[in-house]
Amino acid sequence: MAIGNDVEQVLASSLVRLQGSLRRASGDSGDSIGSEEGSDAWLLLEALVDKDEAVEQRLATHFQEAGSSFARQGGKLDSRLGGLQHYTDVVAQELRGVLQEQPHALIETLASLYHFQSLATVALTRGYQHSMEESTVERTHMAEQLEHRLTTLQRINGVSNSAIDLDQTLEITAQEVAEELHVDLCSIFFYDELQRVLTLRATNGPRPLGGMHFTLRLGEGYSGWVADKGRPLIVTDALSDANYASEARSYHTDFHGLMTLPIIFFGNDERLIGVISVQSVEPREFSRDEISFVEVVAGIVAINIENGRLYEQTDEQLRRKVHELATIHRVSSIIASTLNLDEVLQIITTQAVHLSGAERSCLFELDPDRQKLHVLAHYGFNTNTSRIQIGVGQCCAGRCVQTGRPSMAVDCFQADESCFLHDDPFVTADIHSVLCVPLKVKQKVLGCICIYSSHRHLLSPDQMQLVITFANEAAIAIENARLYEEARRGSELKSVLLRELNHRVKNNLATVAGILSLQRRRTKSPEIQATLAESVNRVQGLASTHDLLAHEDVSEARIDEIARKIVGVAHSNLSPPDKHITFQVEASPIVIPSKSVTMLALVINEMISNAIKHGLKNQNEGNIIIRGREEDNMVYVQVIDDGKDGPAFELAFDETGEGSSEGLGLSLIKNLIGDLHGKFSLRRDKITLANHPENEAPVERTIAEVRFPLVQYKVPAWSA
Repeated sequence: MAIGNDVEQVLASSLVRLQGSLRRASGDSGDSIGSEEGSDAWLLLEALVDKDEAVEQRLATHFQEAGSSFARQGGKLDSRLGGLQHYTDVVAQELRGVLQEQPHALIETLASLYHFQSLATVALTRGYQHSMEESTVERTHMAEQLEHRLTTLQRINGVSNSAIDLDQTLEITAQEVAEELHVDLCSIFFYDELQRVLTLRATNGPRPLGGMHFTLRLGEGYSGWVADKGRPLIVTDALSDANYASEARSYHTDFHGLMTLPIIFFGNDERLIGVISVQSVEPREFSRDEISFVEVVAGIVAINIENGRLYEQTDEQLRRKVHELATIHRVSSIIASTLNLDEVLQIITTQAVHLSGAERSCLFELDPDRQKLHVLAHYGFNTNTSRIQIGVGQCCAGRCVQTGRPSMAVDCFQADESCFLHDDPFVTADIHSVLCVPLKVKQKVLGCICIYSSHRHLLSPDQMQLVITFANEAAIAIENARLYEEARRGSELKSVLLRELNHRVKNNLATVAGILSLQRRRTKSPEIQATLAESVNRVQGLASTHDLLAHEDVSEARIDEIARKIVGVAHSNLSPPDKHITFQVEASPIVIPSKSVTMLALVINEMISNAIKHGLKNQNEGNIIIRGREEDNMVYVQVIDDGKDGPAFELAFDETGEGSSEGLGLSLIKNLIGDLHGKFSLRRDKITLANHPENEAPVERTIAEVRFPLVQYKVPAWSA
């Protein structure tokens, strides 16, 4: 909208006045949008007095850019529009004063002013709104990008936490990073602290010459530079630097854009894990968000590698602990299963070295009488070591035995002239630390075990406890061997004494039987001869039973074995020459304790004697059966004859027998079953004969039976 030339001249002459009013208004409001040249109000005033036809376009462009800039700065549109309105009102008020005598010119000028204000308002609003829309789109894009990168990080983290192979995990990580950042190459190097080199472990693209064996020294290439400096490197064109270009071209592709970050584990101590790089064929500047993304990936890789290292370390510790426990169990089993002391101690000295990480070991035994230590077993020393003797209080081993406490020392051999290691300078030069542990059983020191190491450091508490465990095992083995030797000697002595006692008892019984037999042959009386024959039979029965106990397990004997011994004696002493008597001892696996064997043998002897003298008295031939069985924890022993008749009665151990007409045999039985807490009976009854047809009818026989409680005899476990 144009105004007349006269009005333009008036406005031009009043421009200073109008600008002054704007400055005063700016001072009153406290802002600066109208106080200086180039401000909104100033430009609005210039457009009002300017004759240029393109003024509207310049004004619209300015206010649209101002609105866009204002929006990016986070300003509020209504405050900017309010300021523009304020300065428009100030200019309008000042124009009324300038053009008060020219009402038509005033109306025309105010119309132009308000036209330019409207134009500025629309342009300012349009620019502000357009910028806000762009900002919203940008924020939406950033949110989507952030969400996508978080998803990528979740995938990388999930792969890192999975149980797949580490190299495969790193390959997937490199692929994910390259796809997320739209780069051509992502590579991951690991740092070897011992060799001080970087080794390529993963890449999503082309591999350099050497493939996965590609290595870089610290400071070599951009990866070596980052590893050496420990800080990121972002380069728009890596080929512009000769050092960086050598690594960039090793992939057979010209990579320009470069971002390389160190992979560092931030634990108790910072530790370099490796380097991660992303590269693009085109020159490229990486944003802060992209750098942050790769930093997070580097952190995930660092944690993954550290967790893997800790897992391997824990797994190795667990395997070592299991191996230690298995070794200790094996040594304990050997100690429990063998009495070969040399074998056990050699195993202990060998395993103590292997499990403690030392190189040599020596096990000493104390001679309490001479107060000297001598070597029982050793590992890692020459054969002459077995002849070494150390006094108590001398050397580390002697002092350990003297105090009864474990001791550790480093480089003590040079200062201790009494140390036996001085005799072998080659060993002395190779040993720098020693651990000595006493061998103790019930507070009694039996010796010590010493572990020698080439390292100048003390063993850890776990290693020391392991050696103490082996020391305890060795002490138990030595004590077991000593106790076994004492028991063996005692057993040999008892065996000699028992053989001598058995020999004397047997000789005495044979002498008594011989005297009685001699007396029997000299007497003329048949009654006395019969009585002496019975006595000889009893004595020889005792001798046979004693012989059974002397040759078998002295703790017990079977009933059928006892019966066979007695039958052999009775057949030769009691069977009349004019009679044919058959004896049958049926199998009976019942075991009788030794304290009852002699008494039972005498009872069986008397029952057989009774059967021969009385049961078969009027017969020229007959059969005698001896049976034994167990029923309801009672032992039943029967002597059965096929005599035609016989008395029937029962004799208990608590009967006195006073005034009875019983003979010597029944008196013996009564006294003996009293010691067995049993009963004796003699009866006629029907029985089934063994080895006869099942359908054969039972036959009547005379049965002499003794029954008594069975006392179980338990064999001690140590004698098995």
